[in-house]
This record gives sequence, C-alpha cells and structure tokens, in this order.
Amino acid sequence: MTEQESTPRPPRAGAALALVTALVTACGPAPAGGPAPGTPAPSSSPSSPTATADPSAPPELVTVPAYYAGRTGLVGGLEVALYREFARVPLDGDRVRTALGVALSPPRDPDYSVPWPEGTRLLGVERLEDLVTVDLSAEAAAPPPGADAPLARAALQQVVHTVTAADPSVAGVQLLVDGSRVPDLWDLGAHAGEALARASAAEVLGPVWVLQPEEGARVTSPVTVSGRATVFEGTVGWDVVDAGGRVVAQGWTTASEAGPGRGDFSVAVDLPPGEHTVRAFSESARDGSRVAEDSKTVTVTG
Repeated sequence: MTEQESTPRPPRAGAALALVTALVTACGPAPAGGPAPGTPAPSSSPSSPTATADPSAPPELVTVPAYYAGRTGLVGGLEVALYREFARVPLDGDRVRTALGVALSPPRDPDYSVPWPEGTRLLGVERLEDLVTVDLSAEAAAPPPGADAPLARAALQQVVHTVTAADPSVAGVQLLVDGSRVPDLWDLGAHAGEALARASAAEVLGPVWVLQPEEGARVTSPVTVSGRATVFEGTVGWDVVDAGGRVVAQGWTTASEAGPGRGDFSVAVDLPPGEHTVRAFSESARDGSRVAEDSKTVTVTG
C-alpha cells in the first residue's frame, strides 16, 4: 500500500447525513431560550470588579538621603563642603526623584543650605542604564548671591551625591538646566558639560559630620554624639553648650581612621535636661583655630 493509500478516505455524503441525523435525535432540541447543547452554563457568581487605587489610602513613605552645602571655615582648602540629612517623605515616582525634591527644599539644620538659586525646581529625571540625567529649571542658570567657585563645585556634587546615594547603582549624572547642558556652571569653572561621577570624600564631604543626634531630636541622657570625620590623625574635638551659650561638657576623641581616610567617632555625654547644642570640629593646622564645625541642637528630656 502506498503512503497516499494509507490516508483514511472521507465518508460518503449519505453516510455523513445519516450520522448527523442520529446525533440530533439522540440529544433532542435545545430548550427555548437556553444555551445550545454543549455550551457551558454561565457562572452564577458575580464578576470581580476592576481593582482601582483607593484615593483615601495614605501615600507610601520612604526614607531618602539629601545633601546640602555648608561653609567649613577652611582657608585654601575645602571651603564649601557637603553634609547629609535623611528625610521620610511620600514617594514621588521613584527614590531618585524623591531625594532630589528633598535636596532642593530647605534642610532641617540651619547651618546647611541649598546651593542652588532660590526657586530652582526639578523638571525631570531620566535614566539610561547606569546614567541618570537631571533637568533643573531655568532658575538654576543664574548664580545665587555670593556664589563663588567652591559653591559652584559643591552644587554639582550635591546633585551627584544625592542621586547616587538614593540609587547606588548609578555611575554618572548628566546635569541639564532647562533642557540644555551646562559647560561651566555660573561661569565659575565648575564644568558640567559631560556626565559627572562622585568626587572622593576628602574632596567634597564636610571634614566633620555629626550624624547622631539629629537636628531637633529629643534625647535622653547620656547622649551619644557620633559621626564621621576626615581629619589629621583622626583627632576630633567636641563640646556641648546649653541654651545660654555656656559650655557644659567638652573633650577630644579619635576617629577610627585618620585623614585622608574617613573614620567613625562616638562619645557618650551626660547632660542635664534642657536645650543643648552638640558640636564637633577639627583644629586648623595653621593657627590652631576651630574649623570644620558641625553642630546639632537637641532637647534633653531626662
């Protein structure tokens, strides 16, 4: 038998008609208004409603880092440095956009400032692989009052540090102002025409940071004063003044790593109830004066 002959032949027309007739007779006619034979019956359970966002639900809150500028008092060195705060705020799209929104808003610590001109807004954030493009509003094009080259460099690194702290997978940040690149920010030698990477800690971060307690915190005694420092031999000075400006405690401590590295320090201080300002600082190698001070005002409750 050939391959063509092994294929079954279709039934003759008469046989097919007889088969259909037999099937219809066996099944009987469909009830009036009912489904055709073999059609599944509709489900008796109601259909699930389409899920919609609850407008009364509270927004998602996230904790994001934000960097600000501060004068160090150093002459001929790092005159304007970056300091970090954390804020817990509603998520605005993603962590990078949210963190930048905080960084363009006033800091909690009155010693810090936003290094951009007043009114500067975030227009957009775009990402391509590990490169993030940040577009600031036209207000950013004009220098703020008293702007100098150290402030311009700090302004660029403020954006870079905030973005890369919010998302450590970011390798570079391209800055735009009103949609255009900025070859030289405020004509002060701060070049931003190409993508920027994080500068080293010694180049841009405040030589002394007080991380705990935070500005405005309510704490109990003993108060732990801790932070990070990039200082000569790791030597960090500290003191605490009360609301009247009287020094109620003072001393020296040593960071875990000496400059140009960045080390941690911590000291526990017994304080009476009331408002106090804790201060940490370095000494100028030139004249022994206090420089690079960072401070936090807190309330000791007991």
